[in-house]
This record gives sequence, structure tokens and C-alpha cells, in this order.
Amino acid sequence: MLNYHPATPDQIDEFLRLLHLEAGETLERAMQKMGMTWERFSSLAHSVGQVLCICREGIPVGYLWTEERGRVVHLHGLVVHPEHRCQGIGSQALAMLVERYAGEMDAIELGVHTSNLAARRLYERLGFIPVKHLPELGFDILQRPLAEKGAN
Repeated sequence: MLNYHPATPDQIDEFLRLLHLEAGETLERAMQKMGMTWERFSSLAHSVGQVLCICREGIPVGYLWTEERGRVVHLHGLVVHPEHRCQGIGSQALAMLVERYAGEMDAIELGVHTSNLAARRLYERLGFIPVKHLPELGFDILQRPLAEKGAN
């Protein structure tokens, strides 16, 4: 069973390291087009929204970075430690977000790079639908509508 808690500053740094390893090239291209540096992006992870440490049996297995924007929860990033991948942790972490925000927010949204077909399939299987295409950045924005608690 998974649970999560607010990440410590060191855990946020670990999240950023894993994110850079996982998506560094595509993320840096998108940031460059937005005029953002990795240092600025890192600063935002420490100051905007909340990075959550996902744990299984007390052991950190991944991280989520969320930001509440009006009635939508934006998921900036989801990473799982390499040794814990392919175990359903990403799906479970997203299900925890759905449960947490059902009845409180209208949707969860995220961006996925157009080249990341495996992630896109996962998100669509979990109820996320495309709502916007950002060709200049190479990302699609997907949202998962939220129902009342218990109605999922």
C-alpha cells in the first residue's frame, strides 16, 4: 500500500534528479522554448505547489509535484525510482490524487510529451483525455475529470 507526505528539500532535489534523468532532453527543449533555465525550474519545484514523496512501507518509491490552479490540480511531474517501476506505482499514485481531490476540484491535468506514448497510454487508460495540443513545446495537455467522492 502506498502513502505520501510532503517532500523534504532533499527529497525535492531527488525528485528533480530523477525527473532530469527520465525526461531531461525533452524537458530542457520545452524549457528552452519557454525561456526557462533548469535552475529556475528547480527553484519553482521548491516554491510552487507541493512535491509529495510517495512511500511504500516507509520507503520512498517516487514523487509527485502538484499545483492547485483554481478548480484544477495540475500535475507538473510524476517520477518513480527506476528500481520500483513497472509495479503499478504511477497508477496507484494517480488514483490517490483522484481520491484526494474528488468532490473538491473539477479535474486533474498534466502535460505529456508527444513522444512518450507509454505514458500517454497509461494516462488515457486512467481516464485522462486530451484537451489541448502545444505543438511549439511538443506536449499535449490531458485532463481527468473528477466526480464526487465515492462516485469514481
